[in-house]
Amino acid sequence: MALAECGVLSDADGPGTGGPDTAEPKAIALAERAVELAARTDDPLILSAALDALTAVQCWAGETAAAAWTARRRVEVLAPVPMTPAGAHEWVSALSEAAETCVGVGDLVGARRWGGQLRDLPLLAERGDFATSRLLVADALTGNFDDVLASSGRFRDAWQRTGSRHAPDLATAAAAVAMVHGLRGDAAARTQWLAIVDKLDTEAAQKAGYRAVFDAVVQLHHGQADQALASLQVEPAEIDEQVIWMWRDWYLALRAEAAALTADPDAHGRIAAGRTIVFGNPVAGALLDRAESLLEGNRDGLLAAAASFDAAGCRYQAARTLVLAGG
Repeated sequence: MALAECGVLSDADGPGTGGPDTAEPKAIALAERAVELAARTDDPLILSAALDALTAVQCWAGETAAAAWTARRRVEVLAPVPMTPAGAHEWVSALSEAAETCVGVGDLVGARRWGGQLRDLPLLAERGDFATSRLLVADALTGNFDDVLASSGRFRDAWQRTGSRHAPDLATAAAAVAMVHGLRGDAAARTQWLAIVDKLDTEAAQKAGYRAVFDAVVQLHHGQADQALASLQVEPAEIDEQVIWMWRDWYLALRAEAAALTADPDAHGRIAAGRTIVFGNPVAGALLDRAESLLEGNRDGLLAAAASFDAAGCRYQAARTLVLAGG
């Protein structure tokens, strides 16, 4: 009943209904009550479902770090649960959610771990598009480009076998593949994958977060800082929370770098504002450090940022930083 109440509130007062200031605290309280009640049952599947509800409302409220923690707890709760028909849905949902939220907080190692487990689930053997979707995003952001290209074939083949259906949940993965082709300078392949993105996710508003981030990465790579800044011009507060939540830290940090590279008069302000939001995100924090070092011509700062990227498992950004430092 507590879980049902969470669903009712989501339908009645969810994003876009004009009442987040009152609805969000109520939704979180209801989900936390559901988690408390579920924990008393000693049934990990019920507790997993309750943690799923709590993760959802934390995402809605913009509490990305809290959502990532809850998602990881959900996977831990399910760890002793055998892969049976009764628990299959919870396992798939939990691994997918954990990988997504890890990306949101810059935990690329965790995102690859959970995404890899999702890919290898036997029950997804014939759903290669969904199975590979989370790992494709994590590998693309990490810099494992050969792995992305190898897995993208399984993704595309499985999606085509289902009739090339509209599936917004898979669009981020296709956009990640397009980004990798863009970084490699393969414009034709990038265009093909962006066409897949458009078929998967037809609503422009729903692509405002991940598409802007992936486009900016490619544009910055090719020295098109002005275009990157234009791609990230919309304020995150003006984007639906369900669209921007996972990408807010990346969005703000990349925008700060684009501002630094274009000598935008607001560059210092964008860096300072970003630091108040991305605290605790090692990748976004390193992006802001790099932006500040670029703005100040601080080569030692760039080398320190490269080391931070390397420690966070973000090989591509570490390499890019060394290039920017003249190495």
